[in-house]
Amino acid sequence: MLSDLLIMVDRRARAVSLREKTIINERHAVRMLEPVLVLGVRAASVPDTWMRYADRCIDDGLAASTIRQRIDCVAAVVAWVIHADIKFKPAAPGSLGRMLEAMRTAARSIGKRIKRHRALSKPGRVSVDEYTSVVRDIESVRDPYRCALRVMLCFGLRASETLTLKRNSMMTAGRLFVPDRCTKTHSDLLLPVPLEYVPLVSEWLGVIEDSEIKYNTLTTVVSRAGIKWRSHDLRKIFRTSAAVRGEDYLATELILNHAVKDVPAAYLQSPPYSAMRKVLKNSIDEYLSVKVEK
Repeated sequence: MLSDLLIMVDRRARAVSLREKTIINERHAVRMLEPVLVLGVRAASVPDTWMRYADRCIDDGLAASTIRQRIDCVAAVVAWVIHADIKFKPAAPGSLGRMLEAMRTAARSIGKRIKRHRALSKPGRVSVDEYTSVVRDIESVRDPYRCALRVMLCFGLRASETLTLKRNSMMTAGRLFVPDRCTKTHSDLLLPVPLEYVPLVSEWLGVIEDSEIKYNTLTTVVSRAGIKWRSHDLRKIFRTSAAVRGEDYLATELILNHAVKDVPAAYLQSPPYSAMRKVLKNSIDEYLSVKVEK
């Protein structure tokens, strides 16, 4: 079953355009769980089998979070095989379903053993009240890092998404496109840039593309500048600022490429681009309104 699952990992990667890092993680997860998989489908359909293996790994010093993550990776592959109705030689669909349920039950049980901190138990690095200071910090950084940080704050993009942007990411009608292979959620992101700001944003994209910024380098530059926040804090400030301004909730969540609870994708066949454009215009306006000493 091990070799068959590795084949399914490659087929799934091609079918849903997974990132290379995700593919590597899934392959590693399958190999790591070999002691259970070689026992056969019947044994793997019992949650206790997975729990006994997890206990041994934890006793050997492996973190519970790592074990759960590996089980979740393999479960994702099995779920894809079932939903895609692919013929899987080692097991019938019903057997695969029982195996998937056993894996998920074990993962939930292992998850309870992961050490967690209560939400907001630690203060954030920076609050929305310090927005002006954050903008001035960004403007004090040299290019090309300054342009990347501007895009992150004005559009609420993740650092990994921002650093993949190119000039041709700006499509016709002023829409900024981030393909699914570059987003954390593996779904395309299309942002309607206000037309008056298309030339400015295109200029920022050009600087980012020409420099080919690395994530670790960006983090180092921010840290060495004596700045207390990090790149992901800019995304949080974007979301908080939008809430303070009273922006449309759904439009803001779609900009952030979040999964919107209780709203299935089928009901969002036509995203509210007008509302999204308004949110982005107000965000860029707020950024440019901060007076920065030269």
